[in-house]
Amino acid sequence: MKQSLTEKIILGIVFVIFTAYAISLVFPFAWALINSFKTSVEFFNIDNVWKLPSKWMVSNYVNVLSEYEIGKMFLRSIYVTVAGTGLAVMMSATTAYVVSKYEFKLRNLIYITAVTVMVIPTVGSLSATFKLVNNLGLYNNLWLFPIIYAGGFGFGFLLLYAYFKGISWTYAEAAFVDGATDFDVFFKIMIPQAKPALVALGIIQGINVWNDFFAPFMFIPEKKTLAVGLQDLVNIMQYRAEWPKMFAAMIISALPIIIVFVIFQKTIMENTVAGGLKG
Repeated sequence: MKQSLTEKIILGIVFVIFTAYAISLVFPFAWALINSFKTSVEFFNIDNVWKLPSKWMVSNYVNVLSEYEIGKMFLRSIYVTVAGTGLAVMMSATTAYVVSKYEFKLRNLIYITAVTVMVIPTVGSLSATFKLVNNLGLYNNLWLFPIIYAGGFGFGFLLLYAYFKGISWTYAEAAFVDGATDFDVFFKIMIPQAKPALVALGIIQGINVWNDFFAPFMFIPEKKTLAVGLQDLVNIMQYRAEWPKMFAAMIISALPIIIVFVIFQKTIMENTVAGGLKG
């Protein structure tokens, strides 16, 4: 189809706006990456702020990893992210499947409640959550901490609810005729068909858990993840004027998530949009 002059102008303006926005997001990361390889003296040299390092100081990354226990915090973050994401996705899948595919009393109320709870600010339930964590023995317990993310509702529930709604129930009926149980239908029929949405949700949830500062700060303060420990490092390095090392720590923290997003961005966009349309 031929585009009119007005449409071309509008598309051009939109392209320029989004290009400028993309540059505004990439530029700070690129600037921090370049300066993370400089010495402190070179960084504070006004004439060299925008220039490439005269000598690429990989030692900034080595020193950060060895001096500030970045490695330990990195491993904790990986464990919390993998375990927390797995539990969150599985709980969201089970609750969304049951509410979307089975007829029972209070079904609509559960759905309405799940949507309504998302509107309530986290701080509104903080005291009750903190008491529950203490009573369950989860406070400062790194190994059990991922249970915090296993709520079963929220964005994951809404995404998978819409996706399961779009899957025909005739597959389940045929399986029941062949003697399959409810668990067989869920794990062998529904889960494989919902795999694209589950993968997209897992990536989104993993990014959220990796970047989560509030929950680890509140419930495992003695077992710092990278998101929490980075704040302490920023305070220390600002005091010592070790800005290149601080940038190195930030790059180490952000790089895994950027790589994951770049690799799976198409999967995220296609399957989250598809899930929403099917509802």
